[in-house]
Amino acid sequence: MLNQPNIDDDISQIDEINLKIINILKKDSSTPFVDVAKRIGISDATVHMRVKRMMATGIINKFTISVSNDLLGYDHMAFLGINISPGSADQIISDLLRVDEVLEMHEMHGKFDLLLKIRAKNLIHMRDIVENKVCKIPHILESELMTVLKTEKEEQTVSLDKDIESKTSYV
Repeated sequence: MLNQPNIDDDISQIDEINLKIINILKKDSSTPFVDVAKRIGISDATVHMRVKRMMATGIINKFTISVSNDLLGYDHMAFLGINISPGSADQIISDLLRVDEVLEMHEMHGKFDLLLKIRAKNLIHMRDIVENKVCKIPHILESELMTVLKTEKEEQTVSLDKDIESKTSYV
């Protein structure tokens, strides 16, 4: 049997303290552990150990930055729904992972088999991505481009405030 992480073990590590650590770091992953510790009321060594443990179990995947794609010149966003030949998903996904402008990829059940989030510099660039990078991949049967006119909210993580509140109420 494969050595897979036990999800129950990962979930048991998500106590109130870990939720508070994650909540602070998800807003700004460059926050020093000393500052995180002061805000929670624990030692920085405890924060360090807990973050290390959450990384080892996969609860925290990586520390990264959030940038303004608009200010970087990638101000055209769209979602591309595609339908594919049965049995071709793994190969198509592998090919799509190499397209830099594809920011997200989701397997779906419904109108589309795959839903992609794409960023481009302009409409000419968007057309090039769709026509020359995505739709030329073998076994893509059809596609539908849905251009985003305006984004009101775009988050990378779910708010943990209610989870922290529920863990606190049990104390």
